[in-house]
Amino acid sequence: MHRNDAESDEYIETAYSYEKARWLHLFQVNKSLKLVREMQQRVEDTKGIVLSSLSQECQELAVRCDCTSLSYIFALPECYTEARRAIIALQTWLIEDTKYTSFIQTSLKVLDEKYIEAKKIFELGKAHLSQAEHRADSFRIQLNKAEQENEINEKKLEELEERLNTKERDYLSKRLTFEVYEDQLKKMLKAAEDKNDDIDNHLSIERFQQEVKQFLKELPKLKSQMDALQGRIEFLKQRKQELLTMRTEYRKLNHDVQLALEDKILKENEFDRVTNCRQVIRNIYKCRATDDLPQKIFYALPVKSKNSGEDYNDDLSKAMRLTSKYIGRDWSRLYWQLPFYPLRGKEEVSKDINYIDDKYHRGDVYRDQATDVLNKWRRFHTRAKLEDLIQALRYIHRFDIIQIIDRCILKPKRLLHKEQEEIDPRKKEIEDLNRKLNRLFEKIHTGAIKTHDTS
Repeated sequence: MHRNDAESDEYIETAYSYEKARWLHLFQVNKSLKLVREMQQRVEDTKGIVLSSLSQECQELAVRCDCTSLSYIFALPECYTEARRAIIALQTWLIEDTKYTSFIQTSLKVLDEKYIEAKKIFELGKAHLSQAEHRADSFRIQLNKAEQENEINEKKLEELEERLNTKERDYLSKRLTFEVYEDQLKKMLKAAEDKNDDIDNHLSIERFQQEVKQFLKELPKLKSQMDALQGRIEFLKQRKQELLTMRTEYRKLNHDVQLALEDKILKENEFDRVTNCRQVIRNIYKCRATDDLPQKIFYALPVKSKNSGEDYNDDLSKAMRLTSKYIGRDWSRLYWQLPFYPLRGKEEVSKDINYIDDKYHRGDVYRDQATDVLNKWRRFHTRAKLEDLIQALRYIHRFDIIQIIDRCILKPKRLLHKEQEEIDPRKKEIEDLNRKLNRLFEKIHTGAIKTHDTS
């Protein structure tokens, strides 16, 4: 885990605090060990050891012993002091390490709750976005239909307005004519009352009366047609206004979709953040399940959890199963000969053997004991390989198991490799035949052999 990543996220503050404390302890240990290693060179140096460069404890000791002018005699106490500091730092780290698992469990519990909550919020955000997109898509279909309808209505509107203008001009013309005829008819009727009516005047009055009656019939029809055209025009304008409203509503829906998308992205980022932090803490907790974690950290060895998914079908695993099956009571002798990195002391090896010896009392005891001890070896020996196991078997003179491993594991691999490199047996015959044919054609070409035309 990188320090910057840990500092930037509060969810894994526990892991960062542990890592920081571990580095501080190791820094103190390395600092003290460096001073111890350099002490011999400082003693042999021509400048000697300056009292002010020693620790506070050694300076006080020099004052109490009245040996401030003989600072070099405090080289050994200085080494003891620094060694004590290194041991105290390691002890402090180990004590803190025992408490760390409970802190990780607490963090994991909190992150599990956060994970459930963040997942629920993220799912709600996705549902809200899906609903907003569905509303926008449905409305877009309606808007597209309205746009297509508007294109047709625009042409109709122009045509209707042109027809309405024509009707209005016609209506206005006939209305004016009607009013003129009506006034003229009134004058003629009044004149007819004042004097004797002649035939010509009577005919004129009848003609005007017929024209007025005709206008009275036509004008309402024109008015009705104009009203109908005006109604259709108003309807088309209303549809256009509805289209403008729909466009505004569609922009609003698109804005809602954008807001829902941004909200969903934020919730997804938070969910991913919680998920990643939770996975980090879970991996740490799995690694904490190993019994040798402080040793692996101290020796800078790779740390894997017990359930890290190792390949149990590799050559070493197969050889370990065969060895467990045939080793019998020699499993303890084998364990003594197996190599370890980092080195495992004789006392620890003896404790491992005694523990496994006391653990099994029923069933196929030797096989179970051998399986357990070989798994322990593979777990502690970070560089375990098949050659190490074969060499240990050779040390205890169990050549029978070596032969079984060779026959069941190594020999099939060699045969497979050999089969891949083998040449097709017919290839040599084909090459010989080709060489003979080539020589024959060369002799025919040079005239050494004459051919006869059989046609």
